[in-house]
Amino acid sequence: MSETLDSMSRTLVLKCYTDKIYPCTGYHIESNCVLTNKKITINFIQVITPDFCLLTPGPASTFFNFTALANGVYTIELNLWGSTISGQLTISAGSYKVTIPQQSRIQFIDTMLNRIPDNTIFGTVDYTTSSNATTAQSFIDSLQFYGATPFKLQQGDYGQFQIDSSGQIIPNPGSGYNFTRYYIFNYSGNSAPLKSMVKWYGNNYNGSLYIRLNTSKGETFISW
Repeated sequence: MSETLDSMSRTLVLKCYTDKIYPCTGYHIESNCVLTNKKITINFIQVITPDFCLLTPGPASTFFNFTALANGVYTIELNLWGSTISGQLTISAGSYKVTIPQQSRIQFIDTMLNRIPDNTIFGTVDYTTSSNATTAQSFIDSLQFYGATPFKLQQGDYGQFQIDSSGQIIPNPGSGYNFTRYYIFNYSGNSAPLKSMVKWYGNNYNGSLYIRLNTSKGETFISW
């Protein structure tokens, strides 16, 4: 499960993959989905062999998008090759949670996905040498100058980041930079000053700092 953010609505995405790895990327799961009242029915039909695909092994896949689902409890029925697995999808302001019986046909990597709250900004400041630490911190301090305030999220997976038991973003070891500062704030103001500030740091510290700022409206501002 993942959640796509934009300024108008939010979309729950179910990304479905086969456990089997095929000889090249591009195999597709033929499927369909019906949403009626409080029931989601997904039918997995067959795996389609592509006419052309990249010569990299990978699973077959299909994605389902559910935009602006109301909070509540949904029955979820998953049909595949003669088997039916029924469970529940519970949507609240804070999370998506799937409950299905234990079996071997359908597995969710995570049955709980926390939702990024409204009025949230988050991101990273990457840099290659320790001498840039003060400048990286000055960017984070500047966010608070514009009205961003620290806050802590509950521990768990939020799709775009994970939060540990202390309320901090868990570092990603594969960032590719020697040093990374993570930040997350509550911010209810206009995004324009943030965009301008990221651009200013990019113009003045090009090659020294690499800033990424994301908002709960689905915006992304980068300094390079």
